[in-house]
Amino acid sequence: MAGAKPTVLISEDHDLVRAGFKSILESDGAVSVIAEAKDGEETLTLTEEKKPDLLLIDLSMPKLSGMAVVSQLKKRKNPVKIIILTAAEAPNVWKEVLDLGVDGVALKSVSKSELISGIELVLKGQVFVHSEIESDLNSYLESLEQVKAIETGFKKPKKLSVREKQVIKLVAEGYKTKDIAEMLDISDRTVSKHRENIMTKLGMTSSAELINYASHIGLLKVKLDEIK
Repeated sequence: MAGAKPTVLISEDHDLVRAGFKSILESDGAVSVIAEAKDGEETLTLTEEKKPDLLLIDLSMPKLSGMAVVSQLKKRKNPVKIIILTAAEAPNVWKEVLDLGVDGVALKSVSKSELISGIELVLKGQVFVHSEIESDLNSYLESLEQVKAIETGFKKPKKLSVREKQVIKLVAEGYKTKDIAEMLDISDRTVSKHRENIMTKLGMTSSAELINYASHIGLLKVKLDEIK
């Protein structure tokens, strides 16, 4: 229909946060929020059914992560524009989602005005990167040449348990020890021990190396229960 507003699907598991983003978009009036999803699986279903122009999705979602949702949509060649919202202040995560082909990435603390401007950019076919992460992201990209030397060691097979891989994935996605313990139903001490063992097995000395490893072997693209 000529003159119709672009449509948006908001995918966020926290009701208050989702309501906040909906209020921002509706008060601006430039787009129409046609659906809301509380988890990754519902997001996939509603994206196929409602066919929104834009998907505004939280990276950390139950049932199916934001990363996994994006991967599935790309495999299905769904044309929806995608902006990822995340609390993870990790440049490798931002790069990972951009590499998947999303159209924008921003911290969940993004201002109303910048979010609206970002949505406008994306709907015009441009890429939106939140101003607060742009500098750190660029610095990270510039350092990748140094990281490549580390990556050469990843080609050797590593004997890691499923639980260790789950811990690596959650650490890379920005979760704290307490959160990981609750998600895996283990103690904080056990999480710390797993992390210590992982670092020893992989011959790593920093979290940055561990996070890059998770990205390199594809742990950020699968659900916890899909890890083998």
